[in-house]
Amino acid sequence: MEVILLVADLQELRANPKRRAVGTVIEAQLDKGRGPVATVVVQTGTLRVGDPIVAGATMGKVKALENAAGKRVPKAAPASAVVVLGLSDVPEAGDILRAVSDEKEARTIVEARRAAATARGGEQTGRATLEDLYRQIQAGQAKELRIILKADVSGSLGAITHALDQLATDEVKLNVLHEGAGEITDNDILLASASNAIVVGFNTKITDTARRAAETEKVDVRMYDIIYQLTDDIEKALSG
Repeated sequence: MEVILLVADLQELRANPKRRAVGTVIEAQLDKGRGPVATVVVQTGTLRVGDPIVAGATMGKVKALENAAGKRVPKAAPASAVVVLGLSDVPEAGDILRAVSDEKEARTIVEARRAAATARGGEQTGRATLEDLYRQIQAGQAKELRIILKADVSGSLGAITHALDQLATDEVKLNVLHEGAGEITDNDILLASASNAIVVGFNTKITDTARRAAETEKVDVRMYDIIYQLTDDIEKALSG
């Protein structure tokens, strides 16, 4: 770090505070009182209240910014960390947050990213459930169990993904197509439907529209609040 600071000083490397903000989402979660909130490190540009923003496959408009002390601030300069309120959904840790010119541009970017994610989901259109997985294994038809994983906070996702990785067998591998923090939404259901995946929720909720979509699309949604119950169900399905 000392070398980086020295080189930056000698070469006069500076972030441009006058451009639109670009930053990285460090953590994100769904707050019951405030909605989706994301902790963001601003890397260049200045993020201001009122800016239209895009982060991964979600968008919004900055309603408020909070510094490390929890105090509301009107803007965040380069190299500062702030909590951002105003996103429509919970982004994923590691997503790049960008301020854009207007809400129309934000909507265009997000729709394109969601379409690309759906296209990557796979070509199969069948419906998977844990109940019929073992039957497919016995018939030699199932080679992969696809999962859409949602949790209350991003920090839970790594532990769950690691635990699931230990359950893969020679016959069937586990493939987490998408993971994110926040409620299970209709977008998660549509992705699961398009890719023949099971939706797994940990310590989170499912929206009313997502519940209706799951019933219509016949998508298997499993909700857990204890990680061992989650992994036990998956392991039992794989072992019959």
